Amino acid sequence: MYTTYNLLCLQMSINIIYYFTSIIAESSINLALVNPETSIESFNIVMLFSNVVPIKIYSNADLNKNLIILENKDKAGIYQFTNLLTGESYIGSSTNLSIRFRQYYNYNYISSPARGKSIIYLSILNNGYSNFSLTILEYCDIKDTINREQFYIDLIKPTMNILQIAGNSYGYKHTEDSLEKMSIIKKNTYLGPGNNFYGKSHTPENKKLLSELAKARPKSNNAKSVILTDSNYEIIQEFDSMTALSLYLKADKANLAKHRDLGKLFRNSYYIKSINNK
Repeated sequence: MYTTYNLLCLQMSINIIYYFTSIIAESSINLALVNPETSIESFNIVMLFSNVVPIKIYSNADLNKNLIILENKDKAGIYQFTNLLTGESYIGSSTNLSIRFRQYYNYNYISSPARGKSIIYLSILNNGYSNFSLTILEYCDIKDTINREQFYIDLIKPTMNILQIAGNSYGYKHTEDSLEKMSIIKKNTYLGPGNNFYGKSHTPENKKLLSELAKARPKSNNAKSVILTDSNYEIIQEFDSMTALSLYLKADKANLAKHRDLGKLFRNSYYIKSINNK
């Protein structure tokens, strides 16, 4: 009969094995050039000597996507994304991890200007999901998520968290005064005297002409919307263009277009289907 201590020791042994095998698997990375303060090795050493045992480690955030969403359904907890190319990491928390991870996998969500200059989103967009691992550090009660997130931020000191304070996605909260000032500036730029067309309006004839020109403007195939499905033709997500899809999958646009046109399975996992929008 295993005791709690035996199980913890077993898990620590698994983590140590994972640590050494991950170094071998990532042989293309020059470890001598990785900053020890931000590296994956540093993270493993911190975890080894802190008596903290991660719940799960997903080594490839791209290939493990379905598992990540399925296994964390309706669970609150703390997670860590790690860039396998640089060793930099980000720690976050959520009262529903599955919903939170769906947001990470939604290209339109993480690329939206409304998200601000989030380092983790930009890093995912630039490097692709396949160059990230995801660690579930802990499951916890909903009321404890912020406190437990702060615990891991203090312990690991993730470099992609702009400020080392839990509960603030972007590391800074604008005051009501600053929000009001930004609103006034935006309104002046787009709706006020700052806009060169302020106080003017198109004639009905011009509106009709502009509408006809827009409708007549041809779209290339790569500018048309596409749907990404899994191998069973279950819809994963719709994208406005092939450019958006290429950023999501971190893949060459021409290669994606070839698989779309031939109806071939991409990476043995995805089908790409055009939407015949005009």
